[in-house]
Amino acid sequence: MNFFQHFFYGVERSHDVDVPLALKIVLMALWIGVMILIVVFRKQLAAQRNPARIAIIAAAVLLVDQVVLYLWQSLSGYFNVELSLPLYHCRICVWLLILDLVFGMKVLRTIWIYWAIIGSFFSMAFMDLYKFDFPHYTNFQFFYVHIILGWLVFYTIYALGYRFDKKGLKIALISTTLYNLGLILFNAACNGTFLTTGDMLFNYGYMSYAPGGLKDLALSFPPFTFNLLMLIGYDLLIFLIYLGGRGLNRISDRNSVKEPR
Repeated sequence: MNFFQHFFYGVERSHDVDVPLALKIVLMALWIGVMILIVVFRKQLAAQRNPARIAIIAAAVLLVDQVVLYLWQSLSGYFNVELSLPLYHCRICVWLLILDLVFGMKVLRTIWIYWAIIGSFFSMAFMDLYKFDFPHYTNFQFFYVHIILGWLVFYTIYALGYRFDKKGLKIALISTTLYNLGLILFNAACNGTFLTTGDMLFNYGYMSYAPGGLKDLALSFPPFTFNLLMLIGYDLLIFLIYLGGRGLNRISDRNSVKEPR
């Protein structure tokens, strides 16, 4: 098998990918470091002639990636309805972000910015990669997508002036709750039952049971308990992000220079 064939191979191995500690530290430093730089240079970024240009380029990179991702899944034979649909929060968040920044649908910003914070943070914290040996396309794709999500959140706040307000909080809470309820119903319909079992194929959004080592714990809960915890947990995260976002807005406002009228 040549390099190109291996790089886009479509059959996963049975065991998880182990990311070396040193690489984790480097990736976390890169992820956090750029976000810090965005905060430090917020005035210069906001003062650009067209501050949206950088965000549009980053979103365009994600758009190209999504095309490559689904071409790879289709052509390699990897695509399957149980795992490949763009229904996980990170995946749908990327498309909402693209529709906003590339195609101008700004009404979606209040939703994707909350989901991007959740997706970027938890993905970088747990690093649950596709099960392909290095080097493989997905080894890189997982990281640059979730890292860019985090960067775009900070850039949208500090360069594009996004404000966390109560109206946006309400929209995010309602949208997230309805979407999660839809995922629970979709998973149940595809699995043929609302009662969670360990052999379920559909678990979009991890709304039926937790991934990895927490799976057995989630399966030990009484029926529907985990679903309820996920619904409440997401809404609680949205509210905490709102509070944190207000703090980020205050940092953005600190020592700001008013433009002459």
